[in-house]
Amino acid sequence: MTYPRIWVMGGHRPGDLAQVYALAEELRLPFETRRLVYNWRFWLRGRFMGASAISVRSDVREKTLVPPWPDLIILVGKRAVPVARWVKQQSGGKTRLVLVGHPRVAPELFDLVLTTRQYLTPQSPSVRLQPLTMSRFRQTPKPSEEEQAWLETLPRPHLLLMIGGDTRHWTIRPRTIADQAARLAFRAGRAGGSLIVVGSARTSDDVLGAIEERLESGSCEWRVVRHDFPRFGVLLDDADELFPTADSVSMISESVVTGKPVGLVPVDRKLKGWLLLGSERSMDTNPARDLRRFWKFVLSERLVGTMDEPIASNTPNPVVEAASEVRALLERDLGRLPA
Repeated sequence: MTYPRIWVMGGHRPGDLAQVYALAEELRLPFETRRLVYNWRFWLRGRFMGASAISVRSDVREKTLVPPWPDLIILVGKRAVPVARWVKQQSGGKTRLVLVGHPRVAPELFDLVLTTRQYLTPQSPSVRLQPLTMSRFRQTPKPSEEEQAWLETLPRPHLLLMIGGDTRHWTIRPRTIADQAARLAFRAGRAGGSLIVVGSARTSDDVLGAIEERLESGSCEWRVVRHDFPRFGVLLDDADELFPTADSVSMISESVVTGKPVGLVPVDRKLKGWLLLGSERSMDTNPARDLRRFWKFVLSERLVGTMDEPIASNTPNPVVEAASEVRALLERDLGRLPA
């Protein structure tokens, strides 16, 4: 039985990359990663470039964007959109395109669009509005002996505070997040447990330093993880309660699909956020990416709770349904796929 040829075109954001790889891995089919390096033309964006690969650096284009053309491209990010459309054009229209995230061009140009509620995406037969982003943590990593020993030094319950970082419209202020960490430390201490704080690639040293300084007064046992030990997946699997900062849709989603209690940690709006996003009444019309739409959904559907009242839900990982639909898309063209 012949396997389909699948390319993955990732974006430059870790959360975006995690989603495309989650979907590709869930297909349980071989896939190849096309790592694209762009020149200045990527600033022209998909709506102006059409189907084109001129935004890819010529030496990279000549090595990576060559036949045999794929049966499927899974892509994310506005930079990859014109390139994927160009590949489909070169294949004579045979390449299927599955976009993760906001299309920024007509969704009918893709065979499938998998997106979430922070975007205002036009309705289309190809669009699937997912409740959460797709998570790679279908099977969490097994802790090493060193990681297990580290975790066992801390009394339970383990509360995990997961910190993202500044986005275009939102910010994590060191003093504010330090106060929030102290609230969680008090909650952990009252239960006889401990607080673990973990940052991400977007977390500034100032934020982690402020948390460490604030927690030194000590209402419970606590640790701040700075250097990928223990690994994030291990901490996620170990924790009894999860508290992601609201700037990270991917961390919120990863937390929810664990089935553990989740409490949303608020973030502050930048001046740019106040100017460009406006009031809540404008959420249904303003085309800007607005995280408040996503927060409103997960809170109203009781997928998450607050810092004081975290909520556990049984929402499945949306990657399972998405992978099933992508396999069906391929089978319509190629016949039955390998199990």
